[in-house]
Amino acid sequence: MVKTLGIEQFAPMNHIYRFYELNDYMKSIAEIGYHSMDLWTCGSHYFVDSNNYEDTKYIKKLMSQYDIRIVSITSRQSCPNPFHMAVKKTELREKAKQYFQNMILAAHELSCPKLLITSGWQSYSETRQEAWDRSVWMVGELCRFAEKYGVSLTMETLSRQSTTLVNTISDLKQMMKEVNSKAFTITADIHTIYNAKESIQDYFDTFGKKLNHCHFMDYKNGIRSHLAWGDGEADIKEILDIFDRNRFSGHFVLEYTDSKYFLEPFKVYEKTYHIIRQNL
Repeated sequence: MVKTLGIEQFAPMNHIYRFYELNDYMKSIAEIGYHSMDLWTCGSHYFVDSNNYEDTKYIKKLMSQYDIRIVSITSRQSCPNPFHMAVKKTELREKAKQYFQNMILAAHELSCPKLLITSGWQSYSETRQEAWDRSVWMVGELCRFAEKYGVSLTMETLSRQSTTLVNTISDLKQMMKEVNSKAFTITADIHTIYNAKESIQDYFDTFGKKLNHCHFMDYKNGIRSHLAWGDGEADIKEILDIFDRNRFSGHFVLEYTDSKYFLEPFKVYEKTYHIIRQNL
């Protein structure tokens, strides 16, 4: 039995509620027993672009109504989305910067401490170093902006199918060194760690308290989707024990992506809730 972890650290993401309204999502996870959530900024739930961000009053009302805290915001930023950290065109770079600044401002208004980021991606017709340098510059600019608002930018690794920039602990460590900001923190993505043949303990040994976030999902060899707990082959007890031994005080975002969960996401998060409870 773990000693330092609590159910309030586990936060369902609205990704699998994409065909429901935001109120449906928040109401249902509150009824299950969750008090934390990750806000994935799909247009139908919460809209952000380079010009502005949706008024936060409605979300604040729902947060109060359902006693839920937004512990992180996940912005859409993977290929082929135009707004990512390594974007190349001059005009798009400025728009991308404004886009992520709007995310930070929204997080600040929602008393949300973390914005999930990735490294962006490289065009195959350029060198990795060119894209890497743009990513470091953008992340650095945004970290300096985020510092003013008490928001941390927490970066995860991605698979080599998604980017050639930050795939491993070594890449993350180099990015953190070059960005050099107290606002830059680390996310451990369970599935990506498994695919990279690294370990969660490696993350703690390398980053210590800088590791403040986790994408917490099951996985199965040969399947790219992030699976709900109980649908894969990962050992949840063993994983939680590692976080417990390292006195992890961040959040576990339940990032499930398989489309088979879209129809009845309530049942998925309810099953997960009971699995987590059994292992805490």
